[in-house]
Amino acid sequence: AKLGTTAAVGQFALALAITAPVFMLTNLQLRGIQATDARSTFDFGDYFTLRAAGTCIGLVVVVLILVASRNGRSTCLIVMLVAVAKAIESFTDVIAGLLQKYERLDQIAIGMMLKGSFSVICFTAAYAYWHSVVAASASLCLTWLAVFLAYDLQLARRLLRDKGNFIALNRNTLLQLTKLAAPLGVVMALNSLNANIPRYVLQRSRGASDLGIFAALAYLVVAVGLIASALGQSAVVRLSKSFAQGRTREFARLLKRMSLMGLGIAGAGVIFATIFGHAILRLIYGPVYATHLPLLILLIATSGVTAVAAFLGFGMTAARQFRAQVPIIAVTVATCAGFAVVLTPRWGLMGAGFAILIAVSVKV
Repeated sequence: AKLGTTAAVGQFALALAITAPVFMLTNLQLRGIQATDARSTFDFGDYFTLRAAGTCIGLVVVVLILVASRNGRSTCLIVMLVAVAKAIESFTDVIAGLLQKYERLDQIAIGMMLKGSFSVICFTAAYAYWHSVVAASASLCLTWLAVFLAYDLQLARRLLRDKGNFIALNRNTLLQLTKLAAPLGVVMALNSLNANIPRYVLQRSRGASDLGIFAALAYLVVAVGLIASALGQSAVVRLSKSFAQGRTREFARLLKRMSLMGLGIAGAGVIFATIFGHAILRLIYGPVYATHLPLLILLIATSGVTAVAAFLGFGMTAARQFRAQVPIIAVTVATCAGFAVVLTPRWGLMGAGFAILIAVSVKV
């Protein structure tokens, strides 16, 4: 954002908005299903093989979307590079499910820190040198691939030395796992659509520049989402065991505690942003972004409601209630789409923010 233009940020944000729902669908949330598979109904090879098939389908779907769209050559190339990065990430994710099942969250954290640190350095260096989102996106792919090959894959090999293989070609087992996971894949794709529909509307009605501003401010709020995800991922195994063993009070108490923590973090964020937000936006992004402090406060407040919804989703996944989540998120997405179409052209960035807040509130 500081080295380039708001339009360049919007171009990269559009690539993320196009690819995220596709891979959320084809990933089938296998990490969560694997981590909560307390009875080890499926082997790691089943999860990895199904993930490989889903990833290939995801890449094909992205290509078809680009063929059907009217985006320029540069945008299409950026979208495709981000899709390849998402494909690499999908394999990292399924290995994280294996580590999570054995409660090796420390190893997952090291991998995330390696990937995060090196990708920031390489992405920034590539953009600073070439001033090209294409070059920066290519560096992202190479960085994630290097961390996957050098770290994630080696951990999985060590764990599976005497416990199974990467590939399992039992057709009936794969079909059974697909049938189990499909509803959750739909839920995750719809969740991603819920977050990205306002971005599509912004791109269409206001252009890449406004989308870049919205995406940049929304990215600051990712911190709350990361905390919520970390809490949920660390608790989901315990939640699944509590539910499987009939300890429903412990299950409900842990969910309540997590939800209150999510609201508390967002509340503190709103207070902090109200006092220091303008100076922080000016320092991090620049004066153009600093004029949109009300949007940042709105997005932080929304993140608290989103955290509660995420925790409840983790609870339903731990209870193996996959199909029940589909109608809930379908109503949420329909609400978001309706309000985004009505509010965004009228209120701009704030309209897009309110559309997300209203939709997530309906979900909770």
